Amino acid sequence: MRLTDQEYWERVNADNSKTAQSTSLNRNKWLRRILGSTFFKWSEPYDDYILWEVILPSYLKNVNGFRAIEIGSAPGKFMTKLADHFGVIPYGIEYTSVGAAANRVTFLDHGYDPEGVIEADVLSPVFQAKYKGIFDIVISRGFIEHFSDPQDVLDAHMSLLKPGGVLLVMIPNLRGIYWIWTRIFNELQLPLHNLDIMKMGNFRALFSPFKLRRLHIQYIGTFSFWLFTAKDPSLLMRKILRGLILLQRVLNVCFRLFFGRRGFETAWLSPNLLFIGKKCPD
Repeated sequence: MRLTDQEYWERVNADNSKTAQSTSLNRNKWLRRILGSTFFKWSEPYDDYILWEVILPSYLKNVNGFRAIEIGSAPGKFMTKLADHFGVIPYGIEYTSVGAAANRVTFLDHGYDPEGVIEADVLSPVFQAKYKGIFDIVISRGFIEHFSDPQDVLDAHMSLLKPGGVLLVMIPNLRGIYWIWTRIFNELQLPLHNLDIMKMGNFRALFSPFKLRRLHIQYIGTFSFWLFTAKDPSLLMRKILRGLILLQRVLNVCFRLFFGRRGFETAWLSPNLLFIGKKCPD
């Protein structure tokens, strides 16, 4: 059963588009100017650094020209970055018209074919039949936790993947300290997420029924204020959240200095869980 509906994601994607076009870009410009390019880069999310500089290069070798698709891909920045870094051909599947439109703009802006964005339901039998087994890399981030039973959803992931292809699934960790904050300030978000699969044992068990050779599974990231959200925040709360994001940049630099490429992951504090596996031949 879906824990969210299409209307919810239309609203989320519309809100994300407005945010991207307004404050964040301007804030990053003046922060880069103040901090300098090197320090600004070090202040970016530590979990992103671990993912892009440490983990992905270990498992995405010699994939130039491979077809890669992200399920729930709006606004498309992850896939364009993946294409830039590893030379894959990017595709995205997006459930909403707003998200698909934003994704196509992102692809076009980065020089990739906007026709690679497919507006469809990944669970649709029509979609599954058309795209069965044609992708070398299948990715979802923040997707499967919106279902009460993710097994069918993962089966849809596997159906799109070629034998020998790579599956990458990442979900947020709304347990631990993030559950406490969300329970107090944004309680309505909790029923929209399957919290049970955010326990590492349960997360690992999700992939056991499938013909996958596990390459990598872990909590990822040391700590992130990005998971601190609030429902209809007041002016004061918005200022607090902006302040926490600025503080996060300082923490990211500290994480880079103290933990380097090793990372420091815990169930209580790490913001994400990550699985990477390779589909075994039939």
